[in-house]
Amino acid sequence: MLDPTPGRTEFQHYPKPAKILSKKNLFAAWRDSRDATSNPGRPGVDGLTAEQFSHRLEDRLAALAADLRSGRYHPSKLRAIFIPKQHSDKDRLICIPVIRDRLVQRAIVDYLVTKDKLSIENEFSYGFVRGRGTAHAIARALELRQKYEWCLKTDIEAFFDRIPRREAKHRVSAALRGSSITPLVHSFVDCEIKATKYTRPKLKKQGIVPGVGLRQGMPLSPLLANLVLKDFDASFRAAQIEMVRYADDLLLFFHSKALAEDGFDFVRSQLRNQGLTIPDLGGEGSKSQIVAPKQAVTFLGLELLYADAVGGYVKRVGRKQIAKIQQKLEEEFSFDNLRKERVGFQQASIGLWRTISSYLNIYRGTYDFPTLDSELRHAGRRVLANMFEDVFGAGVLNRVTPEGREFLGLGSLDVPDDNGLDL
Repeated sequence: MLDPTPGRTEFQHYPKPAKILSKKNLFAAWRDSRDATSNPGRPGVDGLTAEQFSHRLEDRLAALAADLRSGRYHPSKLRAIFIPKQHSDKDRLICIPVIRDRLVQRAIVDYLVTKDKLSIENEFSYGFVRGRGTAHAIARALELRQKYEWCLKTDIEAFFDRIPRREAKHRVSAALRGSSITPLVHSFVDCEIKATKYTRPKLKKQGIVPGVGLRQGMPLSPLLANLVLKDFDASFRAAQIEMVRYADDLLLFFHSKALAEDGFDFVRSQLRNQGLTIPDLGGEGSKSQIVAPKQAVTFLGLELLYADAVGGYVKRVGRKQIAKIQQKLEEEFSFDNLRKERVGFQQASIGLWRTISSYLNIYRGTYDFPTLDSELRHAGRRVLANMFEDVFGAGVLNRVTPEGREFLGLGSLDVPDDNGLDL
């Protein structure tokens, strides 16, 4: 078996990834990436934007391929972005690789998925699996909720931030068996956030520990996280327990309360082997709950609840999730945050409506979709109005005519009060 954590000297015995990470394959990864669109990702620690990278694309890709061929390539530190959360003492943390690093990672992901090198797909996992997504996970959960009276909802605590790196690298080595990209994948597992006087206390508050966990925001992290949980998923097949897992969110299904309680103990014991935990069973505020027949359960932002009107379970976005999405939009597209990120109005406006459109596509077909559609469009107009007032002063929109508001994309900010639905 390969050493799970070989040093640089041992890595010299690996072949160079000239074919897998050729200039041609790097270009294909660029072409299919968000960075090649009009709504690119943010720059990393080097400050290089996607637009700047694209201006000398041929030269940059040739130089990157040469560095990979010669062994001179090494990943850069990650840039930490902290987005304040309303009514919380913690921020939302985003870790951003430099453009060339995320390009290399995307090319590796494309290779691993296309060639099925990790064999992580199974009937339980729906997060970050090609051809699957949130909608597929919800559809399967809804199907199982119709068949089983009881379910267990829980999640893996601080999952990405607590993944043992040694185990992740051991599994990569075992799966890739001496592949030329093994050293590169190991180096990305070990990627750390660039620490500054500003970020150190914030990272500590977030519970980020150097040397532990996979940093979220890297294209490879979700794939590696699924690899770490491969045996965990397989244990449910052996135990004949129905489960839907999306990354660290788990929903399990049972025919009785006693079986659900046994299921909780089974999940806890399986994760304990990897140094991972789930919250204790508790009341309404706990993230681990046993859900009774016809009781609503929230999974991936949607409520699965029994509707007398249809005689079965339906999926509904729900008031809490709508409020959460609205809050996230207001935080991410606030004037202060956009200025900090050096994002101009045009880019912010495009990003705002694309984000709203993504939510609407994800939740299309839900029982209360008309309410969601109305309120998210209202939230978008309110975010735009806040931008104008932050730039031109409070009350400035009072002097704008209805025609002017329509031209600015604000329209009416009135929302119907009656958002109830007959269940």
